Amino acid sequence: MASKSGSSRRKSFTKGSHKDYEDRNVSRAGKKPLPEPTHLGHFVLMVVLKVCRSVLFVDTSVKIGIYLIGVMAGSVICDLFVVPKSYLSDKQNFLNQYFVKLGWGWTLTLLVSYVCLSSLVYCSGNWAAVRRHIMRMAIASVEWYVCVTAFRHIETTVGMCTSSQHLDRNTCIDSGSGWLGFDISGHVFLLIHNLLTISEEVKTFKEWRKLGELLEDEDLPNKRKVTNDDIKQAQSLYKGLTPYIKATFIVLALLTVLWEFMLLVSVVYRFHTLTQKVTAAFVAVFCWFLNYRVLYRLNSEWFPAYPGESSFNFLKSS
Repeated sequence: MASKSGSSRRKSFTKGSHKDYEDRNVSRAGKKPLPEPTHLGHFVLMVVLKVCRSVLFVDTSVKIGIYLIGVMAGSVICDLFVVPKSYLSDKQNFLNQYFVKLGWGWTLTLLVSYVCLSSLVYCSGNWAAVRRHIMRMAIASVEWYVCVTAFRHIETTVGMCTSSQHLDRNTCIDSGSGWLGFDISGHVFLLIHNLLTISEEVKTFKEWRKLGELLEDEDLPNKRKVTNDDIKQAQSLYKGLTPYIKATFIVLALLTVLWEFMLLVSVVYRFHTLTQKVTAAFVAVFCWFLNYRVLYRLNSEWFPAYPGESSFNFLKSS
């Protein structure tokens, strides 16, 4: 009898131990795997992108308000108080000569790169659709050229020489006299034009992670008017081009900080009068409004597409 009871206890103990062992395995298997450790380079990139996002993702309407108020307030301050001369007050300084005077060239180069790379992804490599997005940069270039040329024409025709002997601006200046004309600030226009264009174009990166998640959705063909081939092409381009898009995004953030700093310099130092600077600022805002609030929202084949417009429809309406 004792051997039988001992045998039954051993069987019960063995079964219980086996059950406990299985329960522990099940509980371990149910836990999510621990994430891989973050490498230092990846952590630094995350921090840099976070800072860049805080610079570039300020609402464009808020930026417009800040720029307009800043131009008016800064102009009043420099008219009331004498701002001490410095290296930056000299028009021949390095930043003015090699960055501001070539400002649209720097901005255009980076924005064309960014728009081309990003639109290749969300347009699934369709170059006809990509060209519609790049055309926004062509329109912005035409506006820059037309406005700057018009500013020069206005200064030349609406003005007079301090010496009555000269009626032409160039002759007047060559003779050592001064030309009194309405010189609309080309620097203020250019810098605000650059800043607002960058602000609108980088909005696609705000939802870039969402686009990546959307491309992994197995039910995507039923949710969007896209084919499986389009999805596969976009997935491949997303994986291959995202590092370059991030790099361009970071450089655009740095350029934005530089343009805002140079805008402050142009406003504070007495290069132009208050009315000349304010006029330039309003012209730049008008160009932004015409483009991004009117023309690009018409959804017409005769005009460029709005940033991020594609069959994937991954952007929030703004």
